[in-house]
Amino acid sequence: MRQIVLIALMLVPLGALAQVGTVRYTHTYPVLYSRYFAFRSVTSRALDEEFVGPSPHATVSRSMVFDTTASLMYPTDKPAVEPKDRRASEGKEHIDTTYVDFGGGTFAESRVIGGDIYLVSDRQPAILWRLEGEERVYLDHRVMKATAVVDSAVVEAWFTPEIPIPAGPGLYGGLPGLILMVTNPASGEVYAADSLTTGIPSRAIEPPTRGLEVSDNRYRRARVEEMAKDRRMWDEQIRLIEEGKVKVVRQRGQ
Repeated sequence: MRQIVLIALMLVPLGALAQVGTVRYTHTYPVLYSRYFAFRSVTSRALDEEFVGPSPHATVSRSMVFDTTASLMYPTDKPAVEPKDRRASEGKEHIDTTYVDFGGGTFAESRVIGGDIYLVSDRQPAILWRLEGEERVYLDHRVMKATAVVDSAVVEAWFTPEIPIPAGPGLYGGLPGLILMVTNPASGEVYAADSLTTGIPSRAIEPPTRGLEVSDNRYRRARVEEMAKDRRMWDEQIRLIEEGKVKVVRQRGQ
């Protein structure tokens, strides 16, 4: 059987192998922060301590495996693990794995917010890309520039027609080539490919399965509800401290 598999692989055209592989991106994104940090600011002042607020952005490494039919993006340091008890490592929200079905035009994404795991399945957002006619070389591949308006912001993407699949990081896609870089100046979000390896993907391209199954619209409502609950909880604590009803005490060992 092993000999048969090896012979089959030898018969696969080199062009087809170039359309499967793995991309590793550095992802910088705006963080959805809890009101906890406002609470920390108030308690620090009460204790006459300096408080340094959090950065509005976080940076992580994400990898994406792809073939001619689908793509799967996941945290680079967790190549074979779906979210289980993992909470958001930055702020209140964490996008874990993203699966996109090119033919069906759908996606399935594991999202963690407030400690709860959601499995969001819906149609892939339609992005109306405009080719700008600019070209350059990126990671030894010829790339072309495209722009689009996404959520009222002008997004810039660079894709390579040398790998003619409509894949991209996150939910960006739909161009006639693999997207290697995406920049959203309005939000500060950036996906920048660090490496691109063609050939057999580094892991199976399968959709995530864990989490409460909801639509994208339902998740957005849950997100608003979670942030409203978070705001109410910490604002109540801040009010009690400012009214002198709760005394701030330095913890032992601090």
